[in-house]
Amino acid sequence: MILSLKWLNTNVYFIKHLIDGKPTIIIKNGKLDPEACRSKGLSASDVALKLRSQGVFQLKEVKRAVIEQNGQLIIVRMGEENPKYPIITDGVVQVEILETIGKTEEWLMAELNKKGFENVDDIFIAEYDKGEINVVTY
Repeated sequence: MILSLKWLNTNVYFIKHLIDGKPTIIIKNGKLDPEACRSKGLSASDVALKLRSQGVFQLKEVKRAVIEQNGQLIIVRMGEENPKYPIITDGVVQVEILETIGKTEEWLMAELNKKGFENVDDIFIAEYDKGEINVVTY
């Protein structure tokens, strides 16, 4: 039974999403999204604690904050260089991340086609870094 669930969690995106959840952006350009926090079960106190534990004392210091599936908070401060963005994971386009970087699915598919990729299902992970897309296939 456990092995079956592990296989499903690894190989079926819907099941993985259902069990693990997905990263959620809770702060964009210094603005906190209370609904995103609630969807992750975070109170205002929880968010403040997570921010303080990383040396952030004001929301306006935060360019972007993402709660990962494991509850870890990833912060990009104002003025910091952007990290690599996982725009495709496990064959699934991360629309929320595309929106964050100001790109569309149409743009992504055109860029992937230029690189010889026709189907996102074949892509394990694709990262956007400084204007470039780096792709790892299965």
